[in-house]
Amino acid sequence: MAVIGIDLGTTNSLAAYWKDGEARLIPDETGSVLVPSVVSFQEGEGLSVGQQAKERRMLDETAAVGSFKRFMGTEKTYQLGQKNYTPMQLSAMVLEKMKRNAECYLKEEITEAIITVPAYFNDKQRSDTKKAAQIAGLPVERLINEPSAAALAYRMQYGEEDKSLLIFDFGGGTLDLSYVECFENIIEIVAVAGDNYLGGDDIDRLIAEYFCRECGVAQQRLTAEERAALWKTAEAAKRQLEQEPEVKMTVEIAGESCSASLNEEILFEICTSLFAKIRELFLHILEDAGSGISDVDDLIMVGGSSRLSVVKRFLRELLGKEPIVLGNTDQVVAMGAGAYAGIRQRKEEIRDLLMTDVCPFTLGVETHHRQSDENGYMLPMIERNSTLPASRCERLFTLDDYQKAVTIKIYQGEEYYAKDNLYLGEVTVKVPQKKAGKEWVDVYFTYDINGILQVEAVNAKGERNRILLANQSLSKAELARCQKELEQILFPPIQQEKNQEMLRKLTTYYEQSTGERRQQIGALIDWFTSGLNSGRLHVRKKVTEEMERQLALLEEFEGRKAEIFFDGELKQEKEREEL
Repeated sequence: MAVIGIDLGTTNSLAAYWKDGEARLIPDETGSVLVPSVVSFQEGEGLSVGQQAKERRMLDETAAVGSFKRFMGTEKTYQLGQKNYTPMQLSAMVLEKMKRNAECYLKEEITEAIITVPAYFNDKQRSDTKKAAQIAGLPVERLINEPSAAALAYRMQYGEEDKSLLIFDFGGGTLDLSYVECFENIIEIVAVAGDNYLGGDDIDRLIAEYFCRECGVAQQRLTAEERAALWKTAEAAKRQLEQEPEVKMTVEIAGESCSASLNEEILFEICTSLFAKIRELFLHILEDAGSGISDVDDLIMVGGSSRLSVVKRFLRELLGKEPIVLGNTDQVVAMGAGAYAGIRQRKEEIRDLLMTDVCPFTLGVETHHRQSDENGYMLPMIERNSTLPASRCERLFTLDDYQKAVTIKIYQGEEYYAKDNLYLGEVTVKVPQKKAGKEWVDVYFTYDINGILQVEAVNAKGERNRILLANQSLSKAELARCQKELEQILFPPIQQEKNQEMLRKLTTYYEQSTGERRQQIGALIDWFTSGLNSGRLHVRKKVTEEMERQLALLEEFEGRKAEIFFDGELKQEKEREEL
């Protein structure tokens, strides 16, 4: 029985497991740990996945498909033979191959898989990833963000020194950024940003467009074979440029040999538009994290496209920091997933390591400011980058006179109007019929680290209705278990019994004190409540530990006061007795 981690990549996929205190990659039947995320079809042979499919694609791009991860969660289809396949179905084929490779190599049945996904995958994309795993026969309870896996790999390689990290995960089809804080045995994801349609494939596209401009060729007029040859040449030139100062690209178009030269300066210039998008994402994540670049200790490079010289040069100029490349950038995420497999198995050397994650997109409900509003507005319930698990309650009032029920429509996204966000579902609860604004419904949002969202609506009479939005198909028993676990999350940290007890003690000391001491205890109460409500695990941990220390000091001080008082009383009593 084995647990594995899988990096389901846009270009290549890898699998890893934990053994003897380290993550190890799983090779396929040829000994390669990289499995191309490509599926092909050939008459008489059927479907094939991996290296064979990639080689077939080089000969005939119509016979194979790749980079379908970019369209996960959409209705896009790809034709292979006489059938159409969705990105989810194609991903299932890749995952099924990864499962067979792992079981053959480990000689064990795979009982659980942890699959990595881009941090900026929305609920639909995550749901389709889990469905793909189910089709492949892989039991999956956890999806983890790719930069989170990279942070775990960094922690395993560089030890336990407290640091703030910026993870730059630039793959073939996606770009993810994560701001991560490592302290003690905790890896805390503070903020994420990304673009699911920006990657190394776009550099190939920019090189191809440059080639066409230099040769005076209209790209839209190329045949399928010429286009395939052009893209293959562009990708090869990009890689060759890492070894040579200048590369000559040659492609036969319309019977003529066309050529163009490429060097790093030209590549840096033609990537200007791509770099502008990356710069915006850096500004976005630093703002969300409430940090500046000076707060970042290390910039970690992950993903095959991040090792390109032009990319490292751009980041060096943008951030003024030398990037850290964690070994083979293609393998880092898979190694982190393998380490997480060790955590799931509670392996002795890694079981106490804790990794938190954040909500990548805002979760909210549709509301109306007035009856005449044509479009509903998005009311954020759980903001993006909230540490998971998270919970929040909001009271909503009726909009119409004598309405019989309130329907809560649930969305995911950052847009102002609800309809412009991703619709997730809805829940309805009855209300007494009264004038508009006289009845209300309390709406509870609870979101856990497994991507399960529970929304509950409760009216003034205590009548309730709930919906569980899970990005996987769950049995009745699993649903019941998940709901029980979610009940534990409903109470935010400030409402937890231990913290409430500390607040009660503080308020008692505040009531008993006067003057400057009372002001000091009041400041402690404000600092404690602010820390508990911060949404940051390491901040909550810090304020809780410090508050325990402060309360011990207060108790010691009060004890000394009582001792002095009683000592004085006893002395006076003795003196009276002697008289």
